[in-house]
Amino acid sequence: MPASAENVWVVDGAFDVAALAGKVVYWFDLGPVLHRCGRGSPARLRLMCEQHVVRLVPDEFVIFQPAGFFLVVRSCAGAQAASIAQSVNAALLKLFFGTDAAEKIGPLFRIAEASEIGLPRSATAPTPDSASKSAPQAGAQADPDPLARLAANGQPGYDGLRVGFLPVFDLQRGTASTFLCTPVRDGRQATLGGIDPRDRPSLDEAMLEQSLLLTREIAARRLTAAAATPVSFETLASPRSRRLYQFALRSADAAENPFLVVKIEGVPPGTPAARLAEIVATIRTDARRVFVQVPSSDARLTDGGRFGATGLFARLPEDAAPAPVAALAKALIWSAQAQRACTYVEGVDSAWALGLVRAAGVRLASGRALGRGLIHSSVSDVLLSLDNASSKAA
Repeated sequence: MPASAENVWVVDGAFDVAALAGKVVYWFDLGPVLHRCGRGSPARLRLMCEQHVVRLVPDEFVIFQPAGFFLVVRSCAGAQAASIAQSVNAALLKLFFGTDAAEKIGPLFRIAEASEIGLPRSATAPTPDSASKSAPQAGAQADPDPLARLAANGQPGYDGLRVGFLPVFDLQRGTASTFLCTPVRDGRQATLGGIDPRDRPSLDEAMLEQSLLLTREIAARRLTAAAATPVSFETLASPRSRRLYQFALRSADAAENPFLVVKIEGVPPGTPAARLAEIVATIRTDARRVFVQVPSSDARLTDGGRFGATGLFARLPEDAAPAPVAALAKALIWSAQAQRACTYVEGVDSAWALGLVRAAGVRLASGRALGRGLIHSSVSDVLLSLDNASSKAA
């Protein structure tokens, strides 16, 4: 349930302060959240708080400001109102810091006065009609490139990076069925060596945001395609960043989205299958399709049993010779059969590599061998290519 104009007022939306007369007001300070999660996007963290609070207290007024929000309890007073504030406090602490955070961090809220809100008395409350007129239309993109936004926020390693979509081809059908959201630099899929691993959750959030945007357009146009979004193994292994990612999936109802594929990458060589199963399980209830990377140096990673993934993928090393490529493709097939999973190989940049991958029976592949200049620069570019493919098929 997204935040609505009926119960959420942002700082630049105005209303009649006199309407707060007799209401209990609490101030929630999000400073500890922004400090502890400072490497994430402040805008994204605030959005997550907004969505979470509205779900918790749909009958109250919530007024968001840059450093926190005012909770105006209109349904009750006294001890009942305090109980509502305490429940919101407990939920936010658990969301961002875990179950034992209340003792370590303390309350995020205090009783406030309506005068602290500081909005003009002469203004009027926004109506649902006016809010819908000013809201972005379906398919609109408020920020055309979240990676540029991260660079503008001063996070190192993001300069020059842009969002792109890499077509993933179904080798049996010969068509691009999935589009992988990926960082791009100078028109090519970018390596992420300049990004601090602790900043990776920000990148994962940005990729998810863009992938979800594409899936909404795919659904609206009734197209046969999917969007794949990468997420780092380390993002899901860290309790704090995992909670943020899980909440992002749940906020978008990703479990009900048949067009989204979550691609877990950066799996350390030697990771036990039991550990992989734990990581997959953290998001399996929040995403229908989950692909997991098999490191090229550890292709029999899955010997320890099934772990619930719908697909396995491997990336070909840039300097790989034919024999190792063939061995990796065969091992991937073997592992996928044990998992009853689909197979995908990326980095297929030569004709001979494509031939070996196809001969092994791999289902999906991406890379320069499947065509040059394939990376699409935007959601609109992807949709145009899908429309052109549909026209040719017709």
